[in-house]
Amino acid sequence: MAAVAVQDLLDPDRNTCYGCGPHNREGLRLKSYWQDDCINEGKRGEELGDGSLGSCRASFLAKPHMNGGSPEITYGGIIASIVDCHGINTARAFITRSQGLVLGESSGSAPQIWCVTKSLRVDYRRPTPVGIPIELTARVTKTEKKNRIIHVKIKVESVDSKGTYCSVDIGHSQ
Repeated sequence: MAAVAVQDLLDPDRNTCYGCGPHNREGLRLKSYWQDDCINEGKRGEELGDGSLGSCRASFLAKPHMNGGSPEITYGGIIASIVDCHGINTARAFITRSQGLVLGESSGSAPQIWCVTKSLRVDYRRPTPVGIPIELTARVTKTEKKNRIIHVKIKVESVDSKGTYCSVDIGHSQ
């Protein structure tokens, strides 16, 4: 079975996010794919070998009109947007998995998990070029009640940036 993006598991009529909504024609349409978690390993609540509780990966290609003044440089707000959406979807996937659900089985009549951004910090280490794939890796590093702390690493060729992200579980919807 081919991997399904976390964003594609939500009700398409409700997921109209600018950054990752699959049906937002004007949006960025970021796709996040769940990679691994301590739940898959039968270690509920324990850390994986890398110190995380689970992870997602994504790839994004900034188009020329997404520049930040210079035609060669991606606008920083685009970077913040993809970090935000990738963090949210990593949190959603982790919460789904930690509740014993399989990703993709929480659609239809079952509740869907929604999160919102509590805080977002992006450290821009170098300009991000336009037209070169941006690879994102998000790791769940901590959970506190309804909060999930997510660290997102961005890699473009040999340039790294990072973001720290905190999501809040706002519950389920029918």
